[in-house]
Amino acid sequence: MRQLAQLTFLYLACSLLDSAALAAETSVDAPAAEVAMISAPGSPARIRAGDLRKITVDAGAPVGHLRSLQGVNGAPAPGAHKPQNFKFGGWNMPERIDVSAGYRMARIDLVRTHDAYGPTDIDAKFATADAPGGGLISARRDMFDIFPDPDADANDPRSYNFAPTDQIIASIQKVGAQVMFRLGRSEGSDAQPPKDFNKYAAIARHIVMHYNRGWAKGFHYHIRYWEIWNEPDLGKVFWAGTAQQYYELYAKLARAVKSADPHALVGGPAIARPNDDTPYRDAFLEYVRTERLPLDFYSWHWYATDSDDPLDFIRISRDTRARLDKHGFAHTRSMVTEWNYGLMDPLPSAVQRASFITAALIYMQDAPIDAATLYRADSVFGADGATPDKTGQALIALGKLKDTPYRLRVKGADLNGFAVEAARSADGRTVQILLSNYQIPSEFLGPRAADDVLHVPPVFDVRLLARRSISYRNNSGYDLTIDHLPANRRYSVERCRISAANDFTSLGTALYASAPIRLQNELPPPGIELVTIRAIDGTPGVAALRQTADVATPPIAAQEIPTDDHCGAAIAAVLIK
Repeated sequence: MRQLAQLTFLYLACSLLDSAALAAETSVDAPAAEVAMISAPGSPARIRAGDLRKITVDAGAPVGHLRSLQGVNGAPAPGAHKPQNFKFGGWNMPERIDVSAGYRMARIDLVRTHDAYGPTDIDAKFATADAPGGGLISARRDMFDIFPDPDADANDPRSYNFAPTDQIIASIQKVGAQVMFRLGRSEGSDAQPPKDFNKYAAIARHIVMHYNRGWAKGFHYHIRYWEIWNEPDLGKVFWAGTAQQYYELYAKLARAVKSADPHALVGGPAIARPNDDTPYRDAFLEYVRTERLPLDFYSWHWYATDSDDPLDFIRISRDTRARLDKHGFAHTRSMVTEWNYGLMDPLPSAVQRASFITAALIYMQDAPIDAATLYRADSVFGADGATPDKTGQALIALGKLKDTPYRLRVKGADLNGFAVEAARSADGRTVQILLSNYQIPSEFLGPRAADDVLHVPPVFDVRLLARRSISYRNNSGYDLTIDHLPANRRYSVERCRISAANDFTSLGTALYASAPIRLQNELPPPGIELVTIRAIDGTPGVAALRQTADVATPPIAAQEIPTDDHCGAAIAAVLIK
């Protein structure tokens, strides 16, 4: 119990890190006060139109492409989930569950292999005196390591135990996702540095050869991303060595990866404290530059637990990008390879977490973030791997945006939690608008009573992210206008909601005789809604995209329109199978 408390305390520290300067708050003027009847699930509620957020989407002028940030930690295959007795964080999953169906529904396209507890680890040793937390992870999982005997010959294929990891990597490939292979060890294992860095590099080189060059009856997966270690700056949870030792290990492993596959992308250091002036920020970058080492991506982590603010990731990413550019790494990608929030009391509700994650991913579209892998997703699709919880439903909604890759201009959203993303299909016939109405709880608004430093003696101090002061208004729902749709056709409009009472539920499909389209609906925080607009007759032409009527057209009838693409269709199809 004492060991569990110690590890929990350390991990709480990981979730409370700091960032760069505050971004300016974006406010939206409330419309004139008037009373209107606003439709909502169940019986209508009387709400002031001035309490709705006025949102305008320009469907006629794409402003670029949506970037996919549908990355996660946690492989879908059985055998690599978080052990059920390791309760911290709430990501536990029975080992037997295969969540491949859920990953396909959410269209996950990047999976980081960290924390598989044996599989994908090189030499993890659990339940030892040197492992933080001791018996949190069973020593039986050591048998799943890739290189279980440290005294074995690194050049002999018989020294390697690839089978458990082969299963994990194959499951990622089968759902159509890329692999981010973390070279090192999972949480709860021995944090001491490898005894022989040269041998460790040789092992890493052969792992790359196995998966990308077919060595030892291997594969030609062309795995792109190879991340070196995890959170060396977090006390002695993952790395008990010095910063200089990490530099040396990074140098040897980075060169080993490139020698095995020149096309591979290598990076690190996967820091847990991106706002602290540790040796893993500027000093690490200077070492890499001086030694002329490859650094294709720089990775960092953040859990916005003590601020509950989805803008945290954007603020940190801007500071990280500036540091990379300052040190001459303008072409190095910035990747947040672990992120989430809600690790401490008061824990967020399921829909609050889903709304937070959706808002954060919408904000990341405009941030200097090249890839993001949520920690973690193998536990959000239910005991059968195909019954998503609120977070899983949010990931499915975000994945559906891939059907409309051309991003549209949106006016009226803000950076305080009312996040909106809009996009259309290549042929212009479909427009999707994803809204997440998230509100930071009052207990996390305004300055802290104490200073903005988390003291974790004797391990480290962490300078915390200063909280924002926000006054929420006109965020009880939305007054949405979709402009510049072709006016000479009919449209179906389907609304799909995630809320405390709705599990990505279709609220019905209305038929509109022409454009523009205006929707007024209550959507109290926390809540998520995906609005899908489809042209149901005619063939749109490029010239017609700017032809609009002067007045928003009311629906012909709030009736169900036959379609094979309802919000729940993907989930239902999997469950039927």
